[in-house]
Amino acid sequence: MACLPANPDISGIGVRTAIYAQNLLCFLPVVAYLWDKKISPDELAGVRDQSVGMLAVAFSILITTVILAKGPGSEGPTISSYHAAIVLDLSWMNNTSTWIWFILFVHHKSKIEYKPADATWSTWRDLLWSPIAGFLREEGGTGEQTSIRRSFLRLWGFVRRLFVLVTTAPVLTLGSIHLSFMAAIGIWLWLNPAKFGKPILCDTEPTLAVVGASINFSSTPLRIFSLTMYFLLLIPGFNLLPPFLFFLALHVWYNWSRNRHEWFWNPCVHVVERIKKTLSGPFEGISRALSPNKARKPSESVEEVRAQVITTNATQRSF
Repeated sequence: MACLPANPDISGIGVRTAIYAQNLLCFLPVVAYLWDKKISPDELAGVRDQSVGMLAVAFSILITTVILAKGPGSEGPTISSYHAAIVLDLSWMNNTSTWIWFILFVHHKSKIEYKPADATWSTWRDLLWSPIAGFLREEGGTGEQTSIRRSFLRLWGFVRRLFVLVTTAPVLTLGSIHLSFMAAIGIWLWLNPAKFGKPILCDTEPTLAVVGASINFSSTPLRIFSLTMYFLLLIPGFNLLPPFLFFLALHVWYNWSRNRHEWFWNPCVHVVERIKKTLSGPFEGISRALSPNKARKPSESVEEVRAQVITTNATQRSF
């Protein structure tokens, strides 16, 4: 569209292709790690580091969007509301790494040999609530302390518990903050798109592709839907609840259905095993390359490896 200022750093085919490829390639280690149906602590840590790196890039994109929308120096805004909407669309994809880690965490806790987590709502409610309960637990002081000292100890206890909560699962912490940051920019944009960033002076209405359909950028239903979604994701911590419920519902339902409808799932598992057997060569090589600690030495027996796994799992914390 001639009247819409070009911004290849955002909507260019190269930039979008790089983001798509980056997010799709994140699944390659996941497939390799799940090849033996188990996730070791080292593999979970590797996906955590990968996810943190991707979220760092996602934060930089959002920060740049804010700077360009406010206008660096005396140049004024250099990004239009249309391109800001594209950035927000890509930001949804950039948050994929958060849920990749969470899915692997659920699988790891379900398959761990030391006290595996049952696929029930009560088990996962207690497991996910335990770090929050530790944060909310207030440490009491002795009666001999002065009011100033008690206040200081309460503040220090709060800071210490907050640090523990934030660092227990850094991927979820950063993912939640990223969602809140993204939601704040989305609300800023969709409350009044005409006043966001660089004005769009077009006789023809620009359109956005939503699930394959072209929708006018000034569409009122699109604006209401966008504001609703971003307001739901604005509060850190609470914005993790909808994805938690979605993925845990799939986990609980699958295990429930697997036990009650074996006539359906057993053939499916057989087909998957046949596919795995066909692709075992290349993916086992990738798995060994990504998880060198997982490869067993020739001199080690199966019992020794099993004992090492049990010992390692026994030392793992909840997160």
